[in-house]
This record gives sequence, C-alpha cells and structure tokens, in this order.
Amino acid sequence: MTYRVPPQVENININQTVSNEMINLQVTWNQPTSDRPIQHYEVLYRKQGISSWTSVTPNPTARQTTIRNVDKGSVYNVQVRAVSDVGSGQWRSVTSLGTYRVPGAPTNLILLVRGHIEVPPQVSNIQFTQIVSSRMINLRYLLHLDHVTN
Repeated sequence: MTYRVPPQVENININQTVSNEMINLQVTWNQPTSDRPIQHYEVLYRKQGISSWTSVTPNPTARQTTIRNVDKGSVYNVQVRAVSDVGSGQWRSVTSLGTYRVPGAPTNLILLVRGHIEVPPQVSNIQFTQIVSSRMINLRYLLHLDHVTN
C-alpha cells in the first residue's frame, strides 16, 4: 500500500488574547484526515510586510499554539502544516485581523436612573469584566454591583 503525505489542516482560527499587557495570538486548527498518524505540526508566522518567517513549535499532539508578544496594530500571516512518517503536508495559510489593545474598564461613571443622575447608596463596589469576541473587535463589559445590606 502506498501512503500519502497528510492533506492540509482545516479551519485555522486566530484569536487575540491579552495577558500582562502583552498581546498574544492563539492559533487553533483541525486535524486533517490522513492515511498515517500525524506526528506533529509545524507553524510559521510573520508580520505582514516582513519577508522572513518565524517558527513556533507546538506540543506535538496539540492542535493549537500561542504566538506571544505580537505588535499592537499589526497584521500577521500564519501557516500550519501536518507532518507524518510519510512526510510534510502542504502549508495552509491564514491572515490575522489587525491586533488591538483592549481598553481598560471605564472610570468616573454616572448612573442614569429614570432620567435622573444617581449614585445608589446601597452599591459598595463596581467591577467590570471584559468580554472580547474573536474575528471582529466586539468589546463588551459586564457590570457587577455589590450591594450593601444593613
């Protein structure tokens, strides 16, 4: 029986994460259906406009990796391919959306209740949680109010 190199990986997704003020790109993909077991994956990336590629070595069995500390406001090209004992498959390429810095939680809030500006005396703490969706910049905040009970 003749075996073939793995086909291209499928469904590459790039999501931006922010950790300790660093912007990271979380890259995930689906395993291709192959005649032979996939031994590992190879991942290359480069900032758009730069000719040289940088290699990232993911865990051999994982279908994800993180590109750490990318530049704010830049677009990145990413390539992934599967490797088996027969050889390396073709690269699958994808381009990230421009990276962005998520703004911090709002400050100096004014609460508008029924047309009147109020700061409810029963609120002791206001906390915000950022929710950033992938593929498009969609920033939302969840508002958590701690109520004081007497």
